[in-house]
Amino acid sequence: MSSWFSPLYYVLVFTLSCALSGCVNSPTHTLEQKAQIQAHDEIIEQAEQFVHSNLYTGMIHVWSVDRRAWNLLLSAYSCGVDNNLEQLTQSYQTNQPVFADAMAILASHQATFSSDAEKAALYDVSQLAYRLFSASYAKGYARQVKLADELSPGLREELCGGQLYQDSSEFLDYPQDLAWRSFQEDFLATNNQLALHAQNGYKAFNILLQKQYEQFDALVYSHAYQQTDDYETLFFEVNKYENVQSYGQQVTKLSSMRNHVIAEAQQNDFAYLVLSSGYHWGMMSVLAMIEEEYPLLHDEKKRQGRAEIGNVRSKISINSK
Repeated sequence: MSSWFSPLYYVLVFTLSCALSGCVNSPTHTLEQKAQIQAHDEIIEQAEQFVHSNLYTGMIHVWSVDRRAWNLLLSAYSCGVDNNLEQLTQSYQTNQPVFADAMAILASHQATFSSDAEKAALYDVSQLAYRLFSASYAKGYARQVKLADELSPGLREELCGGQLYQDSSEFLDYPQDLAWRSFQEDFLATNNQLALHAQNGYKAFNILLQKQYEQFDALVYSHAYQQTDDYETLFFEVNKYENVQSYGQQVTKLSSMRNHVIAEAQQNDFAYLVLSSGYHWGMMSVLAMIEEEYPLLHDEKKRQGRAEIGNVRSKISINSK
């Protein structure tokens, strides 16, 4: 996966936005620092490509090492808990290092990311990927549990062992900030675009989801029920440039509101694809469970899913004319 935008593009956008709107403490760098920033950006992009390529392998490792901690996350989103932020923190602190270790082990086996700088960059990208994927996975899981419960009332309560609290999946997110290993120098820290996605990526993705649940859900159903042609069409619809651009703009908006500065978010394509993948597989996991354990509900879900695919395909056809 290559980055859709060059670093030069963002330099130009940032400079123009400062000229038009004004920036707070706009950084100035020496030529040596600029060269280090460029080299660091290149390592980050390589790490993004590596982590994205091995994302699911890393998550399989997480699930096999400590499923209980992972289930704490799913429970917080789908069932609610007395203190869900504490539960999210416990789950994250347990499983995020497992995912980062999996990426490091894979890199070692491939004899790549061997220098200290490369290892630090790989760790930073890994912790961002786990944060975004796990939260969006839990979001997709909780949404599919809720949809299934609408078809079979009582299912959500059964899956949650009768411990139901207020549905909080619309606003749940990890509370803690991240500690970055490859942005130790101040001039690199001011260029840390990964932090914008860590702070606001999940929120920005949820804003997009609110407007496009039908498209995202139909893509999942086309995958689950092996409707290949529909899947190809819906995949490009969900992951189109306009969606990635809208996501990045929302991250920028939320980050500017938080930090009181104008800064154009980078790494949008990587973060967006990780988020959309997490939501997709979270929903798929519930559909797989339903197919195995609730055959009558599975048949009803399949009919509902195929109807939703047809509805979304019709809208796409109308909009393309």
